[in-house]
Amino acid sequence: MIAPKHGGRTHGAIFALCALLIAGPTLARALAGAGTLDSDVWFLLATGREIARNGIPRTNPFSIWPGQGIVVQQWLHDVWLWAWYTRGGYTAVAVSACVPAGLLFWQLSRLMLDAAGGKLSRAGLAFSLAIPSVCICMYISVRPTLWTALLCTLTARIMLSYLRDGRRLVLLWLPAVAVAGVNLQAAHWPLLAACAAAFALPNPHELADPAARRAWSARALPICAALAAMCAASLLNPYGADGSLYVLKSLGEAAYGGAIVEMQPLWVQLGPLFAVPVATMALGPIALCRRSGARVPAGAAAMLLAGIAAGVLHSRCMWIAGLFCGLCCAFGLAGALGEPVAHPGRAAAAAGAAMALIAAVSGLAVSLAPQSGGEAGMLSVTESEMSPIFSAIYDAGSDALVFSSDVSVYNQLEWEGFKVPCDMRPEIWGEGIAGAGAESAYREIVDVLQGSTSLEESTEDWGWELFLVRDDEADALRSGGHFDELAHGGGYTLFELPEGGE
Repeated sequence: MIAPKHGGRTHGAIFALCALLIAGPTLARALAGAGTLDSDVWFLLATGREIARNGIPRTNPFSIWPGQGIVVQQWLHDVWLWAWYTRGGYTAVAVSACVPAGLLFWQLSRLMLDAAGGKLSRAGLAFSLAIPSVCICMYISVRPTLWTALLCTLTARIMLSYLRDGRRLVLLWLPAVAVAGVNLQAAHWPLLAACAAAFALPNPHELADPAARRAWSARALPICAALAAMCAASLLNPYGADGSLYVLKSLGEAAYGGAIVEMQPLWVQLGPLFAVPVATMALGPIALCRRSGARVPAGAAAMLLAGIAAGVLHSRCMWIAGLFCGLCCAFGLAGALGEPVAHPGRAAAAAGAAMALIAAVSGLAVSLAPQSGGEAGMLSVTESEMSPIFSAIYDAGSDALVFSSDVSVYNQLEWEGFKVPCDMRPEIWGEGIAGAGAESAYREIVDVLQGSTSLEESTEDWGWELFLVRDDEADALRSGGHFDELAHGGGYTLFELPEGGE
């Protein structure tokens, strides 16, 4: 009689701890003032506004050099954000993340319960959800990655359903998922195809027996046909093949110089400690499954390993590893940690509603004033504080070339209607997307910021006229005596190089 009582307390403690792991990081971001907005919001809203007013752009509406091509790879998401902005301003945009966040955790819960065959307890479900929630916390924001995570979860659910029941009709959902993915975030739609393809891999025990190999072959052929349908469906976007092949056309540009933190390898950000989460995510599910005797589909294990590899190389991909680590743990936890969830549908809906509420609170924590800038790319500077700088740039002329030591500021300049020489999406400005002869100052600015090129050399090559730097960098320009100070505000100072100046 006593053992069950203590067991119930243990399971309740595990459930509470895992719930804290899910809610804690997101609430911490909200209390820190980061909320769900970051510096990307300026570009996303500016693009949504452009599409709403003028239709899908084919040439870059933000480039100071006319005629450059553009592929707005997240156009549907941008229109979604613009619709929220027109209804409730920046606060509505911040709160809008509650929709994909809630849908994601609702479907994640269903995925974990599917993996366990309905035999997952509340504590087991919370544990399985805690792993992806920690990894994906940074993407509970205005970025479109939440939609991709939702679609990836749906893809995994489709594949588990097919493996369990063998019903080929369920694979017809995959082309629809591809269409949604390529229009919400074209750069990541191949991840959905990779997820489906992974579940066509044979399990180790199927390679030894001829009958099992034939059964595997019969199972894999419909998946291959569905993959071909996904590739064809990915062409159903405003840019056709350019949208479908966006990730191939943009390779290398965004990673230049390691200037974008999320594109850096994990060991650069965490040092030797990067091995701790990597080893835990790789070995934890193995230990759980060996102890319980659970058999994880080869596709889930392959996606976990691929996600870990991608996350180690580019830290922004660690959410993929987190998602499939949680899925593999759900297989190992089936039937463990107490009684199964009595009402799986209600439990999944409750998990989604809870995450939607947390995301909404995080969004509401953002100031009602429009914000931008900040060294970490977070929003900290209001438009009213920056207005003297905007006015000075406007007075200098719309064709003035602006050098900024904070590249994220270009996003706000785009939102304010200024033409810019680059922004924080360097792949859009590369020749693969913008066309032969396209110009982009992104690499030059990164070289200046990293010291491989001096500002004087860059000015001589590019003809910079205005220089927008943080206040803590302004003394260096003042001391040289070659620049005239035009305006300051919001932690930034704007300088001008006089005609004939060096």
